[in-house]
Amino acid sequence: MRSRGLAVQSAVLGLAVLAAYAVVAPIAAWHSEWAGMVTAAVAAGFCLLGAETALVLARRFRDPDTAWQGMFLGMLPRMGIPFFLGLVFQLRGGMLAEAGLLVYLVVFYPVALWAETILCLPAGARSERPGGAPRNVAL
Repeated sequence: MRSRGLAVQSAVLGLAVLAAYAVVAPIAAWHSEWAGMVTAAVAAGFCLLGAETALVLARRFRDPDTAWQGMFLGMLPRMGIPFFLGLVFQLRGGMLAEAGLLVYLVVFYPVALWAETILCLPAGARSERPGGAPRNVAL
């Protein structure tokens, strides 16, 4: 999956966030009725937007020499987009703030972070020591 194109990786990332929304939506509906479901969807969208932007940046800096740049540049939109937008909507007040937007951001952020990180890891970069012993075994 990691070696696939950006469109496939974006779709996988979107499916991961959608699966999390499928779990959270009934709880949101129970807690705040339709406002909770809308708020959870907005929070999922904010986190997805940040993760997709980070994914694009990570693909731009795929070479081993520039991978650290992609990692650090990806941190800005991955964290900044959802939490900046969440803070703006929270300070503005209204339905999203009342239904717990910041709580839903904290729920969806780790899901998007995990999926985006897995998709950015290099494929097949595993090497083993002679004899099949893992590299982290102390000798």
